[in-house]
Amino acid sequence: METEKFEEQLIRMSKPGVTHLKHQDMLAEAIVKAKDKSVLSGWWLSIPLYIIAALLMKSFFMRSTTLVTNMHEFKGHDVYASLLFFVLMPVVFIVINYISIRKIYFLSGSPKTVRFLGSVWLQLLAIITSLFIIIIYSI
Repeated sequence: METEKFEEQLIRMSKPGVTHLKHQDMLAEAIVKAKDKSVLSGWWLSIPLYIIAALLMKSFFMRSTTLVTNMHEFKGHDVYASLLFFVLMPVVFIVINYISIRKIYFLSGSPKTVRFLGSVWLQLLAIITSLFIIIIYSI
């Protein structure tokens, strides 16, 4: 008798529904924070890019110099500023953006490549720009 009552209760029970997923909020928040970090990275990376552009213009207008010689001259005049702008800042932003990409990848549950690249393209651009700055400095 009790088992029949229990079976009837089980039959009448409805399936629980989840209306709001916390995971979606966490993913959206991670994407927004990552975009904010990559925009901030872009602004800070514009300083060494501006210096590189100025050195390129100098090499264009002064035919006797090249970008490499201008970069070595800049390194010689201000060693600490050159290390800060061309090595330390890009490395820090590579690490920050890489961590953001990893967090988004983890929270999105290993998404398809195209969809994932669509959500992290700004972070990838910041990483590529940072690598470009480090390569220009190391030449």
